Amino acid sequence: MNKKFIISILIGLLIFILLVIYNYFIAQKKIKETKPSPLGINLQSYPEEVVSGQTGTFIWNVDSSPDLSTTQTTIFWSYNATPSALTQFDSPQAVGYEYHQDDYFQGKYQLPDTFDLNIKFDTPGEIYFRAYAKVGDKHLWTDEKRVIIYRKL
Repeated sequence: MNKKFIISILIGLLIFILLVIYNYFIAQKKIKETKPSPLGINLQSYPEEVVSGQTGTFIWNVDSSPDLSTTQTTIFWSYNATPSALTQFDSPQAVGYEYHQDDYFQGKYQLPDTFDLNIKFDTPGEIYFRAYAKVGDKHLWTDEKRVIIYRKL
């Protein structure tokens, strides 16, 4: 009776150890399969031409995991081009765009989300702009685009 009891305990312990090892390897496999969530910003829509004194609508989206938020997102623009590639370390102050809209520039906005702004341009010429968002300590920028502002006839 004593031998049967010890053998039963050893078999139970062996089964328990094998289950722990099996679960460990399954968990490691799931960790390796986990992909980081995308983090990016994209312009969805913007005007190519606007008559001076009229508004143009800009729509952009910020992609991220649902647990992130942004404290600043907007459209930065200037009459001077800044066509160089920008990194996640380039802050708005370092880039030098003269103008931006304040609508989403301060606050906390849950991501992912789509944003839109109506911007009125009074001076004819070429406007160069980028959509921007700050997520954590990263500065996200789109490529620079151009809008032509025509004189009102």
